[in-house]
Amino acid sequence: MTYYIIKLIIMLPIMAGMIYGGLWLYKKYQPGLIARLDTSARDLKVVESVSMGVSGKLAVVEFAGQKILLSVTRAQINMIASAGTATSSASAPFPPAALAEPDRDLLSTFKGRGA
Repeated sequence: MTYYIIKLIIMLPIMAGMIYGGLWLYKKYQPGLIARLDTSARDLKVVESVSMGVSGKLAVVEFAGQKILLSVTRAQINMIASAGTATSSASAPFPPAALAEPDRDLLSTFKGRGA
């Protein structure tokens, strides 16, 4: 019985130290952390990002004086719309090319009605 208590007293601080050390290393060497610290010298900036479910995300990216709305999934990245910062008008292909043919027809019908 005393063998198990001695083993517990020795192993518990070792395990706690390993967990703490692993979390510290993860925080220190987290991918992309260094790139996020110096955003003033970068040409590409992620202005805002919104999660759209488990594997989808909408992101606004600023590049060369333009703001670009991107749809990001695990498989692909699509540009939805872009707007220059000098002009606030957004330009987007209508209907979006990513939509299936029946969805494009339905979307065109709604746009024709003014809805």
